Amino acid sequence: MTFARELARKALHLVFAAVPLSLVAGVPRIVVLALLGGMLAVAVTIEIARRRFALVGATFVRAVGPLLREDENGRWTGATWLILVCLVAVWVLPVPGAIAVTWAAAVGDASAALVGIPLGGRLIPNVGRGKSVEGSAACFLVTFVGAYELAGLSLRLALVLAAAATAAEWPRSAIDDNVRVGAATTAVLIIAGIIGP
Repeated sequence: MTFARELARKALHLVFAAVPLSLVAGVPRIVVLALLGGMLAVAVTIEIARRRFALVGATFVRAVGPLLREDENGRWTGATWLILVCLVAVWVLPVPGAIAVTWAAAVGDASAALVGIPLGGRLIPNVGRGKSVEGSAACFLVTFVGAYELAGLSLRLALVLAAAATAAEWPRSAIDDNVRVGAATTAVLIIAGIIGP
């Protein structure tokens, strides 16, 4: 995928920075959940309809086809998975954890491509899809800043969470990278006892 197409894809990611930023600003969790729930309902309806009805599928491809990766033609798009990840994080985590996880999934993950594609020159050995040192460093730093400055996590926990997000972004896997990043960062918080018993 060219940088221009990836930039357009990641612009959608960056729109979801509104989730952690709204929580930082004090928007009630129920309001954020309601908005994400509505978005997910629409997204899942479209996902189902585009497979069942040829006209919907053709219209969908005309509208967003250039932004789709090849494997998204036969499964849910990354955008739908990102909505789901944000919804689950805001639903099950305390606000600081929800901020950290949604920031990692929306902004940390996007920064890896936005830096790695145009500037990445040093590939990480034995990592799928040509992940670069520069892109991974961007993912780590941006995720760390969000966890430490926005979510208010401790320095150590923010570093571990950033490392987990960066590592989760690496593999070539059938599991969407938004889900991997969300799951990895949530697991870090669970292990650290942020959620509680």
